[in-house]
Amino acid sequence: MNLEHVSQKQIVEIERLVGELLASLRKSKIQHETLTQSLQDFQKELGNLRRERFDAANPEYHSY
Repeated sequence: MNLEHVSQKQIVEIERLVGELLASLRKSKIQHETLTQSLQDFQKELGNLRRERFDAANPEYHSY
């Protein structure tokens, strides 16, 4: 998925909402393995992009 045009603020918000959706699915005991796996992969992709952008914008924190 191409997320390059999405702002950092939107990335953080989408990542949070995907996490909430996954938690809601677990709480309601909805078991749809394909959907759950896709959402987890998307959340991971968002997290990686968020960290990459942060590292690029803040090179002084790269060693942490």
